[in-house]
Amino acid sequence: MKPRSPNRRPIVDEALPLPRRWGQAELARLTAMVQQPSLFYWRGPQTAALLENFRQHYPLQHCFPTSSGSAALHVAIAALRLRPGDEVIVPPITDMGSVIGILYQQGVPVFADLDPHTYNLDPADVRRCITAKTRALMPVHLAGNPCDMAALTEIAREHGLPVIEDCAQAWGARWQGRPVGLAGDLACFSLNDFKHLSCGDGGIVATNDPKLGPGLSRWGDKYYDR
Repeated sequence: MKPRSPNRRPIVDEALPLPRRWGQAELARLTAMVQQPSLFYWRGPQTAALLENFRQHYPLQHCFPTSSGSAALHVAIAALRLRPGDEVIVPPITDMGSVIGILYQQGVPVFADLDPHTYNLDPADVRRCITAKTRALMPVHLAGNPCDMAALTEIAREHGLPVIEDCAQAWGARWQGRPVGLAGDLACFSLNDFKHLSCGDGGIVATNDPKLGPGLSRWGDKYYDR
Protein backbone atom coordinates (compact mmCIF):
# COMPACT_ATOMS: atom_id res chain seq x y z
CA MET A 1 0.00 0.00 0.00
CA LYS A 2 1.41 3.37 -1.00
CA PRO A 3 1.72 5.95 1.78
CA ARG A 4 -0.64 8.89 1.53
CA SER A 5 0.96 11.95 -0.01
CA PRO A 6 1.49 14.68 2.61
CA ASN A 7 0.01 17.19 0.15
CA ARG A 8 -3.30 15.36 -0.24
CA ARG A 9 -6.12 16.21 2.12
CA PRO A 10 -9.00 13.83 2.90
CA ILE A 11 -12.27 14.61 1.12
CA VAL A 12 -14.09 14.67 4.48
CA ASP A 13 -12.07 16.12 7.32
CA GLU A 14 -14.88 16.76 9.80
CA ALA A 15 -16.49 14.29 12.18
CA LEU A 16 -19.95 13.14 11.16
CA PRO A 17 -22.68 14.75 13.29
CA LEU A 18 -24.29 12.42 15.79
CA PRO A 19 -28.00 11.85 15.13
CA ARG A 20 -30.40 13.13 17.75
CA ARG A 21 -32.76 10.31 18.59
CA TRP A 22 -34.69 11.86 21.46
CA GLY A 23 -36.55 15.19 21.43
CA GLN A 24 -39.28 17.24 23.03
CA ALA A 25 -41.95 14.56 22.60
CA GLU A 26 -39.95 12.07 24.65
CA LEU A 27 -39.00 14.73 27.22
CA ALA A 28 -42.69 15.61 27.70
CA ARG A 29 -43.60 11.96 28.30
CA LEU A 30 -40.69 11.52 30.68
CA THR A 31 -41.74 14.60 32.64
CA ALA A 32 -45.33 13.37 32.88
CA MET A 33 -44.11 10.01 34.14
CA VAL A 34 -41.95 11.55 36.88
CA GLN A 35 -44.94 13.59 38.05
CA GLN A 36 -47.04 10.43 38.60
CA PRO A 37 -47.78 9.24 42.15
CA SER A 38 -45.83 6.05 41.43
CA LEU A 39 -43.17 4.89 38.98
CA PHE A 40 -43.92 1.22 39.59
CA TYR A 41 -44.33 -0.33 36.15
CA TRP A 42 -47.07 -2.84 36.95
CA ARG A 43 -50.41 -1.42 35.76
CA GLY A 44 -48.69 1.88 35.05
CA PRO A 45 -50.03 3.91 32.10
CA GLN A 46 -46.76 3.58 30.16
CA THR A 47 -46.79 -0.21 30.47
CA ALA A 48 -50.46 -0.36 29.47
CA ALA A 49 -49.83 1.84 26.42
CA LEU A 50 -46.79 -0.23 25.42
CA LEU A 51 -48.66 -3.54 25.51
CA GLU A 52 -51.75 -2.10 23.84
CA ASN A 53 -49.70 -0.84 20.91
CA PHE A 54 -47.65 -4.04 20.81
CA ARG A 55 -50.76 -6.18 20.46
CA GLN A 56 -51.96 -4.09 17.52
CA HIS A 57 -49.02 -5.50 15.55
CA TYR A 58 -48.47 -8.80 17.34
CA PRO A 59 -51.77 -10.38 18.51
CA LEU A 60 -50.32 -12.30 21.44
CA GLN A 61 -52.59 -12.59 24.45
CA HIS A 62 -50.05 -13.03 27.23
CA CYS A 63 -47.38 -10.30 27.20
CA PHE A 64 -44.85 -9.44 29.85
CA PRO A 65 -42.45 -6.46 29.75
CA THR A 66 -38.87 -7.08 30.85
CA SER A 67 -35.72 -5.10 31.56
CA SER A 68 -34.07 -6.25 28.33
CA GLY A 69 -34.39 -8.57 25.36
CA SER A 70 -31.97 -10.93 27.11
CA ALA A 71 -34.29 -10.98 30.13
CA ALA A 72 -37.25 -11.73 27.83
CA LEU A 73 -35.41 -14.78 26.49
CA HIS A 74 -34.48 -15.84 30.03
CA VAL A 75 -38.13 -15.64 31.11
CA ALA A 76 -39.14 -17.71 28.08
CA ILE A 77 -36.56 -20.39 28.90
CA ALA A 78 -37.55 -20.41 32.57
CA ALA A 79 -41.22 -20.82 31.64
CA LEU A 80 -40.30 -24.12 29.96
CA ARG A 81 -38.97 -25.43 33.31
CA LEU A 82 -35.81 -27.00 31.95
CA ARG A 83 -34.03 -29.63 34.00
CA PRO A 84 -30.25 -29.49 34.41
CA GLY A 85 -28.63 -30.78 31.23
CA ASP A 86 -31.64 -30.20 28.98
CA GLU A 87 -30.66 -28.96 25.52
CA VAL A 88 -31.90 -26.00 23.49
CA ILE A 89 -30.90 -25.71 19.84
CA VAL A 90 -29.69 -22.23 18.88
CA PRO A 91 -27.69 -20.69 16.03
CA PRO A 92 -23.95 -20.09 16.56
CA ILE A 93 -24.15 -16.52 15.27
CA THR A 94 -26.33 -14.45 17.60
CA ASP A 95 -26.13 -12.16 20.60
CA MET A 96 -25.09 -13.73 23.91
CA GLY A 97 -28.58 -12.90 25.19
CA SER A 98 -29.90 -15.87 23.23
CA VAL A 99 -27.66 -18.21 25.22
CA ILE A 100 -27.37 -16.69 28.71
CA GLY A 101 -30.88 -17.69 29.83
CA ILE A 102 -30.22 -21.30 28.85
CA LEU A 103 -27.02 -21.36 30.90
CA TYR A 104 -28.63 -19.69 33.91
CA GLN A 105 -31.31 -22.39 33.93
CA GLN A 106 -28.57 -25.03 33.82
CA GLY A 107 -29.43 -25.99 30.28
CA VAL A 108 -27.06 -26.73 27.40
CA PRO A 109 -27.07 -24.61 24.23
CA VAL A 110 -26.54 -26.79 21.16
CA PHE A 111 -25.31 -24.89 18.12
CA ALA A 112 -26.83 -26.04 14.85
CA ASP A 113 -25.28 -24.97 11.55
CA LEU A 114 -26.45 -22.00 9.51
CA ASP A 115 -27.85 -21.67 6.03
CA PRO A 116 -24.97 -20.11 4.04
CA HIS A 117 -27.31 -17.71 2.26
CA THR A 118 -29.31 -16.36 5.21
CA TYR A 119 -27.06 -17.03 8.27
CA ASN A 120 -30.17 -18.36 10.00
CA LEU A 121 -30.67 -21.86 11.37
CA ASP A 122 -30.41 -24.61 8.76
CA PRO A 123 -33.48 -26.81 9.32
CA ALA A 124 -31.65 -29.90 8.06
CA ASP A 125 -28.88 -29.48 10.64
CA VAL A 126 -31.41 -28.67 13.37
CA ARG A 127 -32.96 -32.08 12.69
CA ARG A 128 -29.53 -33.72 12.98
CA CYS A 129 -28.86 -31.97 16.31
CA ILE A 130 -31.99 -33.27 18.05
CA THR A 131 -31.29 -35.78 20.83
CA ALA A 132 -33.22 -37.35 23.68
CA LYS A 133 -32.26 -34.30 25.79
CA THR A 134 -33.54 -31.65 23.37
CA ARG A 135 -36.28 -29.57 24.96
CA ALA A 136 -36.70 -26.53 22.66
CA LEU A 137 -35.66 -24.76 19.47
CA MET A 138 -34.64 -21.11 19.43
CA PRO A 139 -34.57 -19.64 15.91
CA VAL A 140 -33.05 -16.15 15.79
CA HIS A 141 -34.27 -13.81 13.06
CA LEU A 142 -30.83 -12.34 12.44
CA ALA A 143 -30.58 -8.73 11.25
CA GLY A 144 -34.28 -8.61 10.33
CA ASN A 145 -34.03 -11.68 8.12
CA PRO A 146 -36.75 -14.20 9.08
CA CYS A 147 -35.90 -17.85 9.62
CA ASP A 148 -37.63 -20.62 7.69
CA MET A 149 -40.39 -20.97 10.26
CA ALA A 150 -42.41 -23.42 8.18
CA ALA A 151 -39.59 -25.96 8.23
CA LEU A 152 -38.57 -25.30 11.84
CA THR A 153 -42.09 -25.52 13.27
CA GLU A 154 -42.68 -28.74 11.32
CA ILE A 155 -39.58 -30.26 12.92
CA ALA A 156 -40.68 -29.00 16.34
CA ARG A 157 -44.14 -30.56 15.97
CA GLU A 158 -42.65 -33.89 14.91
CA HIS A 159 -40.61 -34.02 18.11
CA GLY A 160 -43.03 -32.27 20.47
CA LEU A 161 -40.67 -29.34 21.05
CA PRO A 162 -41.64 -25.74 21.89
CA VAL A 163 -40.21 -22.96 19.73
CA ILE A 164 -38.88 -19.69 21.18
CA GLU A 165 -38.54 -17.02 18.49
CA ASP A 166 -35.79 -14.48 19.15
CA CYS A 167 -37.22 -11.43 17.39
CA ALA A 168 -34.85 -8.90 18.97
CA GLN A 169 -33.49 -7.78 15.59
CA ALA A 170 -36.67 -8.29 13.61
CA TRP A 171 -39.29 -5.67 14.55
CA GLY A 172 -41.67 -5.48 11.58
CA ALA A 173 -40.17 -8.44 9.73
CA ARG A 174 -42.58 -10.93 8.19
CA TRP A 175 -42.42 -14.59 7.27
CA GLN A 176 -44.80 -15.51 4.43
CA GLY A 177 -46.89 -12.43 5.16
CA ARG A 178 -47.15 -12.96 8.93
CA PRO A 179 -45.17 -10.98 11.50
CA VAL A 180 -42.32 -12.95 13.03
CA GLY A 181 -43.10 -14.13 16.55
CA LEU A 182 -46.48 -15.65 15.69
CA ALA A 183 -45.33 -19.04 14.41
CA GLY A 184 -43.57 -20.27 17.57
CA ASP A 185 -44.78 -20.88 21.09
CA LEU A 186 -43.01 -17.88 22.63
CA ALA A 187 -41.78 -14.64 21.07
CA CYS A 188 -39.11 -12.37 22.54
CA PHE A 189 -38.43 -8.77 21.51
CA SER A 190 -35.80 -6.20 22.49
CA LEU A 191 -36.23 -2.48 23.16
CA ASN A 192 -32.50 -1.86 23.48
CA ASP A 193 -31.07 1.50 22.41
CA PHE A 194 -29.69 -0.07 19.22
CA LYS A 195 -32.92 -1.70 18.08
CA HIS A 196 -35.56 -0.42 15.65
CA LEU A 197 -37.90 0.46 18.52
CA SER A 198 -36.23 1.62 21.70
CA CYS A 199 -36.97 2.88 25.18
CA GLY A 200 -33.28 2.92 26.11
CA ASP A 201 -33.46 -0.69 27.21
CA GLY A 202 -36.22 -3.21 27.76
CA GLY A 203 -37.94 -6.17 26.18
CA ILE A 204 -41.16 -8.11 25.80
CA VAL A 205 -41.87 -11.82 26.05
CA ALA A 206 -45.24 -12.97 24.72
CA THR A 207 -47.27 -16.06 23.89
CA ASN A 208 -50.73 -17.32 23.06
CA ASP A 209 -50.11 -20.59 24.88
CA PRO A 210 -52.63 -20.82 27.78
CA LYS A 211 -50.23 -22.99 29.79
CA LEU A 212 -47.12 -20.82 29.40
CA GLY A 213 -48.72 -17.37 29.35
CA PRO A 214 -50.16 -16.98 32.85
CA GLY A 215 -46.83 -17.87 34.46
CA LEU A 216 -44.53 -15.49 32.57
CA SER A 217 -44.53 -12.91 35.35
CA ARG A 218 -43.64 -15.60 37.89
CA TRP A 219 -40.20 -15.64 36.33
CA GLY A 220 -40.04 -11.96 35.39
CA ASP A 221 -41.01 -10.17 38.61
CA LYS A 222 -42.40 -12.11 41.56
CA TYR A 223 -45.76 -12.92 39.96
CA TYR A 224 -47.13 -9.36 40.09
CA ASP A 225 -50.05 -10.14 37.80
CA ARG A 226 -51.64 -12.48 40.36
